[in-house]
Parts: sequence; C-alpha cells; structure tokens
Amino acid sequence: IALLTTDGMEDHYDWFDKDIGAVHDKLAHAFKGKQVNLINWSKDRTRFVVDVESGDAPPTYYLLDSTAKSLSPLGDVYPELKGVALGHKTYFTYKAADGLEIPAYLTLPAGAPATGGKLPLIVMPHSGLASRDNASFDWWAQFLATRGYAVLQPQFRGSGGFGRAFEDAGRKEWSGKMQTDLLDGVHAERADGIGHAR
Repeated sequence: IALLTTDGMEDHYDWFDKDIGAVHDKLAHAFKGKQVNLINWSKDRTRFVVDVESGDAPPTYYLLDSTAKSLSPLGDVYPELKGVALGHKTYFTYKAADGLEIPAYLTLPAGAPATGGKLPLIVMPHSGLASRDNASFDWWAQFLATRGYAVLQPQFRGSGGFGRAFEDAGRKEWSGKMQTDLLDGVHAERADGIGHAR
C-alpha cells in the first residue's frame, strides 16, 4: 500500500492509495517530530487505528474517527513508563576504516551531554543481513540508557534501507568488515568522549 524509505530519524511514505496517504499526511503534520503509523482502518475508511511514537517516546495508540473529526487515545504500549526520564536517541554517521559512511543510532541517558560524558558504552548491533534498526522507540536501548549506559546501534555494511550499494558492500564480509564497522563505531564514540565499550 505504501513504499517506505527512511532518512535517519524520519520515515517517509509514498502511498499508492492517495486517500490513505492524505490521512497519513494530516496525522504526520499533527504529530510533527514523531513517527506515525496507520495500523488498520475500517472498510469505509472513516476510522483508523494509529500508532504514534519516537525514539524518545514509547508508542501510543489512537483511534481516528474522520466522520466525527476526533482523535481518541486507545492506550500506551508501556504505561509503566509514564513520567520516567527516558534517553535521547539521535542519528549520525561515522567513517569506517576504508572510508565508508556507516549510519548509526545513539541513545544517551536523560540529561547526558552529547559529547564528553565519559559514559560506559554498549554496542548493540541488529541481527541478520539486510535488516536494520530504525528511529522508532527501542525498549531495550532505553532500558540500558536508564541504567546509565550509552547505547550504540551501528547499521553496519549490508544493513537494509540505505541503498543497494551499501547492502552490496556487506557481501562476503560477515566475519570481516561488518565486524570492523562495529569497532570503528566504538572508536568514533571514544573520540567524542562517550567512554569505553562493554
């Protein structure tokens, strides 16, 4: 129904169904700075279940009734996190040893400085080839951040969503440059004064 592309901290949808796309666009404008996902909708397309979240805020579900022009909360995925000071998630790139730009996400504890914090660092790569992390809420990274850790999620070469050339760069590099991409991420964070890997 839609072609999904990403640009770091933002997902972009190219909807094949323009009516559904118009609904998504309005919601994305209303929830600026957050990710909006249309989970489901009624046959007559007057009611929509919507997921709204960000890297720093857990998902909340809403019911959009376009006839009544109302948007009602249905519930939070993690209600126990209300009021908890969550970490801040950012997107950046760093250079691998061979010069390839490696995309990554970094989650820092609430209130931590962006550089020079000298925090313990956990490297948490995603699993699988042609897979990837994204800018959405990651409960595992947030759990570690609330315990005082900086969490680095490198999108090593071969990860999906960054173009064919980037995926192809991971061919036959499972125990080679894919691994050194992770180490290069650690070096990049050390240069920023974040700390040492655990």
